[in-house]
Amino acid sequence: MLCPEVWSFPPPKVITSYKKCANLETVISAVERNCFYKSAIVTCADELHTPQQITEILLEDTDYYKVFNCPLTEFVEPAFIQNFVKSGKLYCLTADVNCIVQNCAAITPDGVLTLNILESTYQTLGLEGSKCPHNYYQVMINLVDIKNVERTRKALSKIKSLNFYVSWEPDKNNVCPSSIAKYFCDRNFEVSCHSLEVQKITPDVREIPTLIDCEIEGIVEWIGMLAHGAELCPTEDYVSSYSEPECDSPLQSSRISLLIIKGFLTPNIISNACKSLADYVESRELKDYWSSISIQSIEDSLWQWSASSPKMFQSQNSSCNFFFSEGGCAIYSIGQLRYS
Repeated sequence: MLCPEVWSFPPPKVITSYKKCANLETVISAVERNCFYKSAIVTCADELHTPQQITEILLEDTDYYKVFNCPLTEFVEPAFIQNFVKSGKLYCLTADVNCIVQNCAAITPDGVLTLNILESTYQTLGLEGSKCPHNYYQVMINLVDIKNVERTRKALSKIKSLNFYVSWEPDKNNVCPSSIAKYFCDRNFEVSCHSLEVQKITPDVREIPTLIDCEIEGIVEWIGMLAHGAELCPTEDYVSSYSEPECDSPLQSSRISLLIIKGFLTPNIISNACKSLADYVESRELKDYWSSISIQSIEDSLWQWSASSPKMFQSQNSSCNFFFSEGGCAIYSIGQLRYS
């Protein structure tokens, strides 16, 4: 027979931050600090469906690509640098890897190729890098102003080919983002096209808590329960000890809509959605009205916790929750390192 304590596990150690009375610029800065996101949840109170203008921003021209068995030497080709690195915002990240035990790489819109390389591999390359935890070295190569191209190409050729997720946002409107997929296809690489996965939810709720009366942690958890279709009022606390946030003056509505987006999301897509969501909230006259967008990081990606911390490959879980209301914006972030 199980002991009563078996089901009561302590929560993992997490890092949280909460910023009240933020402005839209602060929200955009928080989004753009990192480049690689895997999901977003847009929550709109007093709505049966997410407003069309917000949905269009998240779903129009947001396809991304997966390039298979691509050697890193492809990224130092002059044609690639000129046509994609220097002519738009490039987001490129290794797929299907664990950054604790495998080599990883990423290209960010600033034109920097960042490598997370095992020490045994790094010692064979002849490139300058910095020591990182778990016997890794980080090597940063500025593709916009690359030096010693042949030497760099020779070093990169020693690293095994990898799969990559790729998204490109060209500087010119008359250039198609799919041009980068054609480039890799023309060079005889296998490329698959992916659209963002969409799920629309209109859950039944008794009331909607407000940002004024409730703790922000409770509202974030409540949104997560709605997104997963969890039971808000469990009858057996042995199975779940969850309880809804208590609110003295809930929103005068019992309608709420959630739009869940999954895939390879770039900060530009999310930033535009935040701007549209902020404009939408300003147009609402319902007292204490709010809407939010929650974004989730890709676990094994290049990540920066704050503006003062280094950007490096980390195996982590991190989410940022942005709330928009008549009083301005609020940011609640929570993250956890999967390996310390």
